[in-house]
Amino acid sequence: MFSRCTLTAGLAGAVLAGGLLAAVPSAGATSLQPHGFATNQQLLEQQLASRASQLGRLANDVSGSKALTPAHVAALSTTISTATANIKSLVAKVPSDTKQSQLNTDRSSMLKQNRVFAVLTPQVFQTIEADAISSQVATFEANEPALQASVTSLVGQAGYTNASNHYAAFIKSVNLAAADSNNVATAVLAQVPADSPGDFHVFVTANGKLLNADIALAHASYDESVIGLAAGGYTGS
Repeated sequence: MFSRCTLTAGLAGAVLAGGLLAAVPSAGATSLQPHGFATNQQLLEQQLASRASQLGRLANDVSGSKALTPAHVAALSTTISTATANIKSLVAKVPSDTKQSQLNTDRSSMLKQNRVFAVLTPQVFQTIEADAISSQVATFEANEPALQASVTSLVGQAGYTNASNHYAAFIKSVNLAAADSNNVATAVLAQVPADSPGDFHVFVTANGKLLNADIALAHASYDESVIGLAAGGYTGS
């Protein structure tokens, strides 16, 4: 049976992914300002440190997720490892830079080769959420025969009509959740740093689909609970 905790986590994940997208720093927000070399160097070091910290958090999210499929764990772990190696190399190099042109090259590498916030972060959050939704959909689909049997057992009783209506709504909501979340992970995992910011719409679209899927699952959970109540004579009035 679908739990309230699982549902809450799913909705929170979709909302978090949306908030995360809104919080992604723009290119201008991370640009080197027209200050002296030392100030620009310090700023770039801070930007690299923030990305190194974020990569550590993302790695923990992936390793700690119970929703991700093995294939998605492998894909995300590989991407995170590659980005981590790139950022670490820049962390070691930037303090030894002596020219503004070197800082500019390193900053370009930091952004264009990795896109920790603009690409990798939504990839991790949205893939975890998509896999969680797929798992929830599978659980609901496995419950369908038992729910149908419960409805059938109520034929001739006061709660039958209400249970039957909610069973139809349950099936519809589960199908909607499956359709909305289908291929979301595939779409977001296909994005690479070089595509940014042109692929921003991919993550926005994915987030909308995941949120719609979570709402559909919330409706399905409600319908499932009402069917249970109908077995006790609840008629919906």
